[in-house]
Amino acid sequence: MKKRQWVIALVGVLAVGMLSGCGNAAQTSSSTSSKTTKMATSSSASSTDPKLAKDEAILKKAQQLNVDGKYKQSNKQLSSIDLADLSKKGFGALKTEFFALQKSNDKFLLKKHKQSKTASTTKSGTAAASSKTTTPATNHRFDGYSKFVGDYTFYNYDSDRPQSDLSIASDGTVTQNNNDGSAYYGTATIKASSATGILSYDVSTGTNDTKTIHANVEVDVVWDSDNEHETYYGYTSYDGNSVLTDGNTYDGNLVNEVWIK
Repeated sequence: MKKRQWVIALVGVLAVGMLSGCGNAAQTSSSTSSKTTKMATSSSASSTDPKLAKDEAILKKAQQLNVDGKYKQSNKQLSSIDLADLSKKGFGALKTEFFALQKSNDKFLLKKHKQSKTASTTKSGTAAASSKTTTPATNHRFDGYSKFVGDYTFYNYDSDRPQSDLSIASDGTVTQNNNDGSAYYGTATIKASSATGILSYDVSTGTNDTKTIHANVEVDVVWDSDNEHETYYGYTSYDGNSVLTDGNTYDGNLVNEVWIK
């Protein structure tokens, strides 16, 4: 009788052990399944937008060109990124890096341009001095007009047109960067203006709606490449931004060049 009870007890212990093992196996399986699901979800969440990945690759090339001192080529790489992408969700970090790199390139290009102009003046020697004695000096500095000094963006951006951004330094040095990575350099003079009826965009609306403005200043730029003069009329928009317009029509009902600071 005792032997039979011992056998029954042994069978019971084995049964409990088996059930416990099954429970642990089920728990382990459930844990593994949950972990796999989480990994899959994480992988899906961190997967990169193909367009973002492409733009990041372009930015990386542009950054390396900047490190190598190839600033024009770096800007050319940047120009292949569609600026409309930078306003999309998830492109915030790229947008910050894009404009920081572009500003770095422009800074070095402007420095090279100034050095080139200084070298050219030095080489002119006596001729330059003679010119100064016979030609009235022009003050290119924007003293008293600091509101119109700084970086401007081309309003009503169009990738088919060359203009990208414009920079006016306090000494009147002007740099226009273009969508193909090239740049134009020039020198500007500024004076007060009361011109009225000048064509511009209603920039405070973010639309292509045109309007006529009352100018506060007139900015005359002489481009180094061809000695061509270009006149812009400056004013302050309703939302407080400084705006430059050439007042000319483009493609029928648009304005040729409007820059907003």
